[in-house]
Amino acid sequence: MSDAALGMEGLLSWTQARLVAHAAGKPLPFATARLDEAHGSLLGEALVSISDEPSADVAAFDGYAVCAAGPWTVIELAPEVALPQHYATKLRAHEPTPPHTDAVMPIAQGQLREIQPGDHQLIAFDSLNGTPDENARPDFGTGIIRQAEIASAGRELVAADSLITPAVIALAAAAGYDHLRICRPPIVSTLIIGASLLEQGQPRAGRVRDALGISIPAFVGALGARGNPHVKAPESRDLLLEELEDSQADLIITTGSTAPGGTNLLRGVLRDLAAHWLIDGVTMSPGAQVLLARLPDGKLLLGLPGDPRSALAALMTVAPPLIAGLRGATWQESSQTAVLINETPLPDYAEDTALVPVRVTTTPAGRTAQVLESSGPAGLTGWANATDFAVVPPGMGSPGDVVSTISATNSMSN
Repeated sequence: MSDAALGMEGLLSWTQARLVAHAAGKPLPFATARLDEAHGSLLGEALVSISDEPSADVAAFDGYAVCAAGPWTVIELAPEVALPQHYATKLRAHEPTPPHTDAVMPIAQGQLREIQPGDHQLIAFDSLNGTPDENARPDFGTGIIRQAEIASAGRELVAADSLITPAVIALAAAAGYDHLRICRPPIVSTLIIGASLLEQGQPRAGRVRDALGISIPAFVGALGARGNPHVKAPESRDLLLEELEDSQADLIITTGSTAPGGTNLLRGVLRDLAAHWLIDGVTMSPGAQVLLARLPDGKLLLGLPGDPRSALAALMTVAPPLIAGLRGATWQESSQTAVLINETPLPDYAEDTALVPVRVTTTPAGRTAQVLESSGPAGLTGWANATDFAVVPPGMGSPGDVVSTISATNSMSN
C-alpha cells in the first residue's frame, strides 16, 4: 500500500487508525546481531543446523566402547586415538566413539574383573541367562548413534520470522551460532515538548511533572523496539526542525503541541518539512488529537497529546500496530471480550470510541469488566490499576454490554 493510499481525509475511526498505523510501519532492513543482542527481535532468516547431528559417531548412553571379541582390557584413550582389538574404553552418553569401535555396551550389561592392581578386564553378560560369559559380545553397531543419524547439516531448526526467545537463543548457541540475522528492531526517540514541565520532584510553582518521558521508552521497549532515553524538545521552530532532521531514529515520538491550529509549533514544523500526513486525529476518547506523519527522509513521527491520559490512550492505539509493522511482525486485533458490570464514562463526542481502564475477572460464566475511576495524579489511578482496557464503541458503555478488551500487560500484541 502506498503512502498516498494511507493518508485519509478527516478524523479516522479507532479501527481505521490501527490499520493505517500497521500499514505505515514498513519492515526495516535485516541486520546481524550478537546472540545477546537478538532477544525480542524476529529471525531474518531461518535458523538451520550448521553441522550434522550428531557431528560424529557418539555413544547412545553411558557405557563401554569395545572392539572385536571379549574379554576386553579397559584402557583410557586420548581423543581421536583408535581403539585396539580386544580393548574397551569408558564413554559418557553422546561422547564421540573412538575409531574402530564396533559397539557401545551399557555399563549394566558387563562386569569388570581386576587382572592386576589398577588393571581391569570387561566381560559381557550372556543375553539369555545374565551371567558373565567371555564369548558374549554386543551386536555390531549397537549403542552407537551414527553421524547425521538425527539430522544432517542444513536442517531448519526455527523458521524465519519467528520471535527470538531465550529458548531460541539457547538453541542457536548449542548449534554453534555466535550471531543471528534479524529483522532490525526500530529505534525510537522521544521528544518532550513543554519547557515548563518538571523532570523530578513534586509539582510546584504552577508547574507539573513530566509523566511521559520515562514511560514512553518503557512502553515501546515492551513492543520490541529500542527506546532511547527521552530528551526535552527545543520550543523554537528552527531548533525543533533541526532536531527532527538530525535524528537517526526510525520513529520519533513527541508529546504535546498536537492540537489543530495555525500557531501549533509541531504542526508548523511538519508543514515546513513537507511531511506526509497519515493520521490527523482519531474519533476516540481520550487521545483524539494524535497524529502520524512520514518525514521526507522516511522517518515516522508519532505525535501524542500532552495530557498523560490522552497520550497513553493514543500510544496504546497507534504504537503496537505501527511498531509491529516496522519489526516485520504480524498484527491483529484482540479477540478477547468482556461484559461490563458498571457504566463507562461518556466519551467527549457521541461518535467516539472510548478507551476505558477496567479490572477483568474470569469466571466459569465468562469474563466481566469493572470500570475503574480515572482519578489521582494526572487522572492515572484507574489506568495504573487496570488489568485491561475496554474498547467501547459509540453508543455502548452500559452494564451488560459486551466489549472488546486489550490486556494492560500484553498491549504490545494487540
